[in-house]
Amino acid sequence: MQKNAIMQKVARVAFVVIIAAMLFLFFSNDFGLVDIHKASIVVAVGVDYGEEGYAVTAQAAVPTPAQGSGSTAYTQVTGKGATVADAVDDINSKTGFYPKLAFCNLIVLGESCASENLFTVLDYFYRNDYVPLTALVGMCGGSAQQLLSSKPADGSMSSSAIQRAMSEELKNSGNCSTVNLKLIAQDWGSPSAAAFMPYITTAQAGGGGTAPASGMGSSGGSSGGSEKSSEQKSAEFTCLTTAAFAGGKFVGVLDEEQAFALNLIRSNVRHAVINTVCEGVDYTVGLKNNSGTAKMDAEGEKPVLKIKFRALANIQATESRPAAKGSANSHLVSDEVLSCTADTIEKAFSSLLNFCKSTSCDLVGAERMLCAYHNKLYKKLKGEVLSKMDTQYDVVIKSVR
Repeated sequence: MQKNAIMQKVARVAFVVIIAAMLFLFFSNDFGLVDIHKASIVVAVGVDYGEEGYAVTAQAAVPTPAQGSGSTAYTQVTGKGATVADAVDDINSKTGFYPKLAFCNLIVLGESCASENLFTVLDYFYRNDYVPLTALVGMCGGSAQQLLSSKPADGSMSSSAIQRAMSEELKNSGNCSTVNLKLIAQDWGSPSAAAFMPYITTAQAGGGGTAPASGMGSSGGSSGGSEKSSEQKSAEFTCLTTAAFAGGKFVGVLDEEQAFALNLIRSNVRHAVINTVCEGVDYTVGLKNNSGTAKMDAEGEKPVLKIKFRALANIQATESRPAAKGSANSHLVSDEVLSCTADTIEKAFSSLLNFCKSTSCDLVGAERMLCAYHNKLYKKLKGEVLSKMDTQYDVVIKSVR
C-alpha cells in the first residue's frame, strides 16, 4: 500500500512537471508567429552598380505557418552604399537583421557591374566568413534586382529557377558554363588571369523576347506586391552564353557556339547535342563518351596549343530520313556526317580561340599551362602567349555501334 501511494505521488508530480513544460514551450513560441528577423534565410544576392555606388538586393526565404497556403514565401530587400559591404549594412538598418549569407547559393551581377573590376565587386563575398565558396555566380543583362524580381513559370523563387538553369546537369551537357566563387578565384589567380561565368537571359514563358522583370516577389513582407506584378508574365531563364573577364575586366560575351566549345574543354561534358549540316541536310547529332582536352606544347621557341576531342555520335534527328522509314541501324552515322560534325566542332573551337585572341582573354588557360610545363619559354613570352602560339586541332568523332 505504501509503495502504491509513493507511485501515485510521483505520477502527480510528473504530470505537473509535464504540463508546466508544455505551457512554457507554447508561450515561448510567440503563439506560432514567424519572426522574419529570426527565421528568414538569404538564398540569393543581386549586385548592381550606379552613380551612387552599389545596390545589393537580398532575396530571403521566409517560412510560413503550416496552415498557410504554402510552406515558404520570399521577400526582397535592397540596400545601397559606396561598397558592397556598405550596401549590406544598409539592409541591416532597413530590416533590423544582418544577413550573414551562410545559405546564399547564388550571386547575380547586373550589367552595370561590367564597368567595375570583377574582384572589386566580389571582394566582400570572399572576405565574409559566412559566404560559402560553392555559391554559384552569374551575370545578367540589365538589372540584377529586376532579374531576381522576375516570376518563374512554376511559381517558385526566381533564385531557385536560375539555379536550375545553372545546374550540374546542364553543365555536364555543355549547355551552361557553371562556376562558383572558388573556381573564379582559381582562374583569376592563375597566370592566365581570366575568368568566366554564365550569362543569364530571361524570356517570357510561352513567347519570345526578353522579359524585363519588374515588381517584387510574392511575399507578405515585400512591398512590391502590386497590381503590376499580377500582370507580369512568367519568366524562363537560360544560360547558354558566357560572360568573359580578363584581369578582372569584362571583355564580352561568348555566343552559344563559343560557350559550347569552352565547356567541352573546361567541363566534364558527358552527353551533348550538336546541330550540323551535311550536303544541305540538317542533322541533330548526339555526342556521348566525350573527352575534350587542351594542352600546351613547345616546338622550339614556338608555343603550340593542342586541342583534342573524342566522342561517339548517333543521329537523333534528320530531315533526310525519319527513323520510322529507316532500317534498324538508322541511328548509325555515316562517314560524311561524322566528318561534318567534326568540322562543326573544330569551327567552334576556332571561333573560341579568335575571341580569346581578339580580347586578350586567356579562357583556354594557355599562359597557365605554358607556365606549368614550359616555364623557360613562358618567362620569355609572358603576357604574349595567345598572340604568339600556334593551334592544332585533333577532333575525331566515331559512330556508336
